[in-house]
Amino acid sequence: MVNTAITTSETQPDFPAVTGDSEKPLSVVEAASLPDLDYIVPNPEEHQKLLVAMRKACGWDAGMVPTWFKQQAEGTRFMSIFYLPNTTTPVGMGGVELQDFDQKDKDVADMDSKRGCIVSLFLYKQYRGKGYLGKILAICEEIAKERGLEVLTIYGLAKAGGYEKFGYKTFKMAVRNYGGPNNWETRYLEKVL
Repeated sequence: MVNTAITTSETQPDFPAVTGDSEKPLSVVEAASLPDLDYIVPNPEEHQKLLVAMRKACGWDAGMVPTWFKQQAEGTRFMSIFYLPNTTTPVGMGGVELQDFDQKDKDVADMDSKRGCIVSLFLYKQYRGKGYLGKILAICEEIAKERGLEVLTIYGLAKAGGYEKFGYKTFKMAVRNYGGPNNWETRYLEKVL
């Protein structure tokens, strides 16, 4: 049975840190200075172990990786692995879902209303606070546009702000269960592409 209490303890999930002035959007100069990243669309034969290792590093959803590959094959999820330029050194991962598989919330992701959601976002700790998150978000936004999406959402713990500097605006606060025994107060943000 799922615990309906809202969890606010220090054992919250390890989401990428967003640093800087969370209310001030990036200027054109700041956006242009984001670090370069290479990225690939992973396939299960070559990249499943790497994605599982990343999910274990963040403490979330390692067992979901095979399902994500099925969703990707069906065209309802698009995943990427991000690398330092011209290397095989992974920085992190992220994806775009075309439907909210967990909660079935059409405000989060719904193909009919052209809303997608950034999901499975992860950066190794040594790359946080260096601009890579902004670059990953920009790449996910381009992937979403290529798929015909008009709005991209992202959600995370209520106390974790910072996506506003990338043009995202809070559209609701609600309790969300992330698949474990606890519910978390969650901030939902959106950006018109």
